[in-house]
Amino acid sequence: MFELYDLRNNFMYYSDFYISAKEKSFSEASRKHNISSSSLCRSVGKLEEILDLKLINTTNKGFELTLDGERLYKKLDEFFNDINIFSANDLSKNLEVVLTIGTTRNIADFILGDYLTKFSKKYPNVKIHIYTDSASNLNDYLINHKIDILIDYLPHINYSEKFDLEVQPISQYNTCFACSKNYYEKIKDKIKSLNDLSNYTLVISGSSRRRQMLDEILQKNNIKLNPTHLMPDSKLMADYIKDNDYIGYFIEDEIKEYDLVKINLKEEMPINPIGIIYPKKTINHVARDFVEIVINN
Repeated sequence: MFELYDLRNNFMYYSDFYISAKEKSFSEASRKHNISSSSLCRSVGKLEEILDLKLINTTNKGFELTLDGERLYKKLDEFFNDINIFSANDLSKNLEVVLTIGTTRNIADFILGDYLTKFSKKYPNVKIHIYTDSASNLNDYLINHKIDILIDYLPHINYSEKFDLEVQPISQYNTCFACSKNYYEKIKDKIKSLNDLSNYTLVISGSSRRRQMLDEILQKNNIKLNPTHLMPDSKLMADYIKDNDYIGYFIEDEIKEYDLVKINLKEEMPINPIGIIYPKKTINHVARDFVEIVINN
């Protein structure tokens, strides 16, 4: 009785028989597949020995398949044709496939939508799960394979060396301080530098890569700011400062949406690079296609 391990251990012999039987000529199969005729002939002979069946009869013009050879060829033809027509799209249509992405709230709000729209057009049946969490938790999710892809601020730990992950820069955010339009009219002539902000009530996001990069600029300029309010995301921060005479720290792209005014300072504010991070070797075909969409956008 034929066992699965027979195919696994002897796949080359079945394959060589199939391409030879398809051409009914060792020389023609050799030419098309760049395998020596003698190697193909030996493979067929070995397969006959393994199966204890006569598969071919040699002739002056080449060879002819025996009845057992015809039967085996037809079975292999069905098998290899099924493999040839199989595609990644077939898999996503027939199985429940979920793409899992970890990112920050800001990135999800401002750049993720376009990528997801393009991806969904190609894979309408793939479910998408987006996880927003702290940077450290998202990193743990990726390393422990709880998410397929991470889109976050750069630079990160050198994952490419430590965890065999690929890091590709895809975009960047400019940052700034901003306030409500009414409050801006009161303070616009009083704030010229980062140091001037120490005299005002500040609202800044809590633990984030964006906050870390701001702290690096402050340390470099020997400036100490003591924000009295820490907020988890920009939307809440914007609503809060519009109802109070406070100043918040934002991505420039958020200013118009939240109806705020940018405060121009003499110092150059941090630019936050954004990257897509994913496993080099274990990424699945659906996640890889999403990565290609993001990188080529």
